[in-house]
Amino acid sequence: MNFTPRQHLEIDNHIKFVDEILHKCDKGIEYCKICPNEFVCTELEKEDFGLNNSTISEVLTAIQYALSKVPGFLNLDKRNELREHIKSYINESPVHERKIWEDSILDLLLDDKLANPLYKPAAKIGEVRTLLTYNSRISFSTSLKCLCPENKDILSGFTRNLPPEISSACVKIVNQYIQAKHTDITIPQAMDRIIFYLEKNVPEITQGCNLNDAGLAAALCYYAMLTKTLIPEHIAITGGLDNQGRTLQADSLDGKIETVLRELHFVDKIIIPNGSLCSIPVPGNVRIIKVDSFEQAVYVVFKNDIAI
Repeated sequence: MNFTPRQHLEIDNHIKFVDEILHKCDKGIEYCKICPNEFVCTELEKEDFGLNNSTISEVLTAIQYALSKVPGFLNLDKRNELREHIKSYINESPVHERKIWEDSILDLLLDDKLANPLYKPAAKIGEVRTLLTYNSRISFSTSLKCLCPENKDILSGFTRNLPPEISSACVKIVNQYIQAKHTDITIPQAMDRIIFYLEKNVPEITQGCNLNDAGLAAALCYYAMLTKTLIPEHIAITGGLDNQGRTLQADSLDGKIETVLRELHFVDKIIIPNGSLCSIPVPGNVRIIKVDSFEQAVYVVFKNDIAI
């Protein structure tokens, strides 16, 4: 399956979506045969974002939507690059629209979210950003959440994205850790009512991912839910766990780290299993932290203890 720009948008690769749309526009635009006063991009196809032979105004609308969905800070170099690139297409839009686009898209790149290095998505209990790869080629990030609803009726409203063998192993590891370290915390009796689900329910995509890579993140989400502790919002996690709570190497690590560096400029810690190989350069403001076990990950995430 070849990913279209629209599919990148569906899995929250917002910057990748914008980059690919602009790249297709760069291949050529021409006057619209139906509306002679407006340009169209002939390289765009129906699957790109729902329209083919899209006018410049439609392209700019799609770009504006994607940028509005970027979850946090976008660094200055990337904002300047996008600003110049997008501005060239604003100048190709109908004259009466240009001021509107300048006051929307270009200002969006300077707003308190994208231009503020201190802006991060709100941290939530039982939720963390994890990194997955589809078909060993397309990496993306998604929020993994854990719930243990008291009302059984709630269960029908959610989709379990993690296979039972992964979720049950995570629950078992965390329960054992809680029993040893937190004797004051009550462990839920009905383990089958604990739900792990991904922010984006894209079955065709998640079925093509190695969901074992979400195991460590799932265990930390469940631990956070039991201890009612926030998981820091500037952390991304990938990698699995074995039945003893030891970390398992993550697949396609370079692609996952590239996703963070491209899409998640507010993330400054990427937690990976020890032994996983990373061959791409990582800027000094981002720390790659290798952990051997769930217990070590708990210290890193919740106690900010890198060396234990």
